Amino acid sequence: MTVHVTPLMKRGYGEPLMQELGDRKILLTRMDNAFSDYSHEAEKLSVLLAGPRDRFSWTSYHDLLRQRVAEVVAYEKYRNIKDELFTLINPPAVPDRPESSVN
Repeated sequence: MTVHVTPLMKRGYGEPLMQELGDRKILLTRMDNAFSDYSHEAEKLSVLLAGPRDRFSWTSYHDLLRQRVAEVVAYEKYRNIKDELFTLINPPAVPDRPESSVN
């Protein structure tokens, strides 16, 4: 008789699996929000870069640099959450196969 072990059985009847799924949902929501923030900051930077700029204005130069930093910070936040999410995703397990009689 062959017993097939399910992921729920391997992880203690589903409790850690449910926790892992909950963690992934939370991280996915955070990642979506971070991407939205990044997109918003990137759009603001794009507007500043596309608009006319006074080459002698320190204020407009400072605004451009400040927005560049805001865009990079928002992207890094998104990337870090995405990387954290991918650490929760394990590669598929190698299926159990019967021994081959072929040498």
